[in-house]
Amino acid sequence: MNKIEHNRIDYNLHKLSKSDLVYSPLNQFKLWFNEVSNDVLEANAMVLSTSDNHGIVDSRVVLLKQITKSGFVFYTNYNSLKGKHIETNSNVSLCFFWPQFQRQVRVQGIVRKISIKSSETYFNSRPRKSQIAAWVSQQSSRVVNRLILEDRFINLDQEFKNKPIKKPDFWGGYNVFPKSVEFWQGRESRLHDRFLYTKKIVNG
Repeated sequence: MNKIEHNRIDYNLHKLSKSDLVYSPLNQFKLWFNEVSNDVLEANAMVLSTSDNHGIVDSRVVLLKQITKSGFVFYTNYNSLKGKHIETNSNVSLCFFWPQFQRQVRVQGIVRKISIKSSETYFNSRPRKSQIAAWVSQQSSRVVNRLILEDRFINLDQEFKNKPIKKPDFWGGYNVFPKSVEFWQGRESRLHDRFLYTKKIVNG
């Protein structure tokens, strides 16, 4: 039996120097993302961590859908647990890990809803079945039987037949505005390279 404590990989693929980095952390992220996206399955998968008003942290994997000039955009059901957390505490973190490149990116920031128009634009670009699923899924709610979901999907598929599907009011996008972004490159003997961008607060 393979013991978990014996699982080790010596990171030796790349190195990272300050001179390799560009001024903007978002542009640096784009550079890394473009490098890894063809070789990493769902390179846009990221761990989103939120917390409630008691400081209890919850993490889950969501998909990055846009990189804007101001941050990282993902979409979800606003009534989900993550949505309820965000309502009470807008501080979140993101973590990307690309093992094939031995790289990690960590983001700490403030999250805000994007505009309804932007959410509608993205929703209208989704496959039809994904649009229906947004109406069906009541994220973070208990489901007594999967057949209930499947029946609801079939019924809505018929209801929306030959009709455009409107975005649900309870579904849309969030933008994570980074306060800090850390780029981590694995190195030999656990002497990893790590560079942290932090946002400066300029007093008026």
